[in-house]
Amino acid sequence: MQFGSFLEFCSSFTNHSVINTMKCLIILSALIVAIAAQRIVDQEVYPPIPYSFSYSADTEDGGRSAHEEQGDGAGRVTGSYTVQGEGGFGRVVDYIADENGFRATVRTNEPGTANQNPADVVMESTADNNALPPVRTAPIAPVARPVVPTNSRPGVRYILVPITDPRAQGYYRRR
Repeated sequence: MQFGSFLEFCSSFTNHSVINTMKCLIILSALIVAIAAQRIVDQEVYPPIPYSFSYSADTEDGGRSAHEEQGDGAGRVTGSYTVQGEGGFGRVVDYIADENGFRATVRTNEPGTANQNPADVVMESTADNNALPPVRTAPIAPVARPVVPTNSRPGVRYILVPITDPRAQGYYRRR
């Protein structure tokens, strides 16, 4: 059904067309006033706010952890973090995050690391891979455990059903 105008739509509700037309005119006037009263406000554009932070802390095991970072406020972030263990092993990660993505350079002397560059990360390892002898283990035979009989019936599952569920009728006694 098509209505030629808003007023025809409003007057089509009941036989009291004059009253309904007045109500619709009042509602329409209120909507027009509300729409006209709105102001279009330009969103303020703030200049980029650069930041920087750093910390350094000794760990309980005798090592050290440090982090420093700078951001220009426009999306470019550079930083570095350092982790040093008590055995003299350490890792320094320098990173840049900007419109070209996240890029990191890792400098470490941790055992088991190599100069490989996984996932666009530059890895600079000075680890002496001969420092740790390879671990040799003998195959372990599986331990057979005896089957312990249980009190449950085989193939029966127990499902918790709330008392308010219609499927639980007859299984619970009301107190």
